[in-house]
Amino acid sequence: MKWQHRMAAPLFSMALMPAVALAQESPQDSQQARFTGPLITSNPAAYTPGHFYLQPYLINTRQRGYYDGQGNRFGLGEHGSDLQLNLLAGYGISERLTGQLSLSAGRARIGQQRADGLRFGDSTLKLNYVLRPRAASTGDMVISTQVSQTLATGSYDELGGNALNGRGNGARRTALSLVGQQWLPMSNGHTLRWRWQVGWSPSPGRVDVEGTSVFGTGDAFRGAMRHGSNTSAAVGFEYSLSPDWALALDVTASRDGRAVLQGCHAPAQGRCVQGQRRTDPRSRSFSAAPAIEYIHSDRVGFLLGAEMSLPGGRNSASFVSPQFSAMLTF
Repeated sequence: MKWQHRMAAPLFSMALMPAVALAQESPQDSQQARFTGPLITSNPAAYTPGHFYLQPYLINTRQRGYYDGQGNRFGLGEHGSDLQLNLLAGYGISERLTGQLSLSAGRARIGQQRADGLRFGDSTLKLNYVLRPRAASTGDMVISTQVSQTLATGSYDELGGNALNGRGNGARRTALSLVGQQWLPMSNGHTLRWRWQVGWSPSPGRVDVEGTSVFGTGDAFRGAMRHGSNTSAAVGFEYSLSPDWALALDVTASRDGRAVLQGCHAPAQGRCVQGQRRTDPRSRSFSAAPAIEYIHSDRVGFLLGAEMSLPGGRNSASFVSPQFSAMLTF
């Protein structure tokens, strides 16, 4: 299986973890500044108890190359693209606790090959708990902890001969994060808000695999994949131009451990006719995501930007991902 086919599912099933909603509070000396949140770095602030938010995302990911194990970038003979719709829905449970559900669907293409229509991806449940609230009078940093659980709702095996029909990886992955945010009034009257996030996820263990899959297996394969652990970090900045407009930038880094695929081709009567074992090496990736924010009101905002891979990756995709989002609170 070609490299781009093996990388298609992880690339095309990316679910961004952006801000939960429009800024609800600002320090007293920055009351005119409003933000939607940047594209990637999570919001540590708790949402207003008893209120909901919705955040749909339209994402068009285009893969044009890959980084090998030495960090050299190579182009692809067949370019990959993916049109994806993500929906984040959240609810303020208490003064410190916010819950979020992330759903996704889309359609992938590599060269002339396409997925057979719109396909649903994996889903994620997340809880955000504020450890240290920010005092509005001082603008101290708010710090929160987050726990997320990926649900294997996207197809990943038994794909009927078309690996692009897979949008998940079968893993029920649990992730833990520590997140912070701080408002910084500037001497020119504008406001800078910045966030940071570090996360870790252990290996989710064994994932059974049958037939054609996102892991590059054929129709006669029977076996299992063991995904590696993941560590990640992100920092995001937002700069207010006016009460209605702001600029945003995220910079991210991620590292995945080794993954092992093991099984048999054409098993017959309980015996393995042809065994297969493959170890996918550790990978790392870096990206940046500039964006512009427009805040129509305290309940409605819009975000337009693009995430793009940066040099320094290892065994990872080279891509650009334009995206548009709307933030609705009620």
